[in-house]
Amino acid sequence: MTATRLTLPAPRTGRRSRLGGFSLVEIMVGILIGMFAVLVILQLLSSTSTQQRLAGSSGDAQINGAIASHLLSRELTQAGLGLSAYTLLGCSLGYTTTGDGAAVTLGALAPVTVNPATSLVPAGDANTDTLLVIGGASGSPSEGDATLAVSTSTSLTVSTPTSFAVGDWVVAAGTTRDSSSACALRLGRVTAISGSALTLTSATASLPLNSGAYNLGARPNIHAFAVRNGNLTMCDYLVNNCGSSSATSNSAVWVPIASNVVSLRAQYGRDTSGTSSTPPVMDGVVDSFDQTTPASGGTVPLYCGWLRVIGLRLALVARSQQYDKALVTTAAPTWSGATANTSTTSTLATVTPTAAPIDLSGNSEWQHYRYKTIEVSIPLRNIIWNGNQQSYQGGNVKC
Repeated sequence: MTATRLTLPAPRTGRRSRLGGFSLVEIMVGILIGMFAVLVILQLLSSTSTQQRLAGSSGDAQINGAIASHLLSRELTQAGLGLSAYTLLGCSLGYTTTGDGAAVTLGALAPVTVNPATSLVPAGDANTDTLLVIGGASGSPSEGDATLAVSTSTSLTVSTPTSFAVGDWVVAAGTTRDSSSACALRLGRVTAISGSALTLTSATASLPLNSGAYNLGARPNIHAFAVRNGNLTMCDYLVNNCGSSSATSNSAVWVPIASNVVSLRAQYGRDTSGTSSTPPVMDGVVDSFDQTTPASGGTVPLYCGWLRVIGLRLALVARSQQYDKALVTTAAPTWSGATANTSTTSTLATVTPTAAPIDLSGNSEWQHYRYKTIEVSIPLRNIIWNGNQQSYQGGNVKC
């Protein structure tokens, strides 16, 4: 029997190489390509995260500044309501706070005071301004209600008692005023009404017949504002003694109303036209921005000095929450009142005799943050509506 020999075909070279897998060089090249791809992705993610962080921090600063400017603008548009009579403006105002029962005396009854005495409003953070804003909350006539008898320290007899209610805050003043002297008024709350007689917690005594009783409503605004510890804070002066230095660190008294606000700067908008004429004549146009609070002994009577403050210009600087390792801010923000301008040949012919620059150097690391500056000019409409009165209850108050 003949044996059959089985011959197997020779293996194909190409198939053998395919079954052999990747070589070391090929694996290393693949790993290298993968590493480059990961690095590119990580770089893109890091860049996107940085952009989101920067946009977010800038947005936070914008929102904080907008909130702060809205709150102040709302207060200032109501400032001076019920207080625009020349017999009231610039007088001191004494009363007792409802919260801590403190006896306080405000230096000047006026719509807004920039940087009042530190005994009234303690200074805020370094290189920032403070404000004291006052406004009534009543629909009663701004010319007041005539009294029918001599006032006492606790009572007023008025001609229209239905214009008042228990709980209203009332201040009274005479119908004439010696422009060379100061006046001291009392603010009191109505506790009872009997016929035409108002019983008050406090009143200005010995005012003659036909004086004016001014109703400021049940909840007038007497608010102090200051930047404290990098926040815009407000103190209700009707409730608490905001001038107490021990209260500045009490967040229940000086309440933060906008966070990361690091600067507040403010200037009076003043109508200085016609002061040399007899009588003086206002034209209702802002001629100068400054921080000089009206005082006795000026070129016009004290009340006219306040009637000529017809607006306020202010700047708020909000800071981002994000600290940057790099120096991202090389120069402090600027605003219209940052530099002095005494030229009358400018486009708007409005001078700024004294500068109020924004200075953030109180924080040694201020350059590691980003900032947003919001600047607003607010007309004091309650003063504008009553400011240029030629006569008032028989008195010439042309200002």
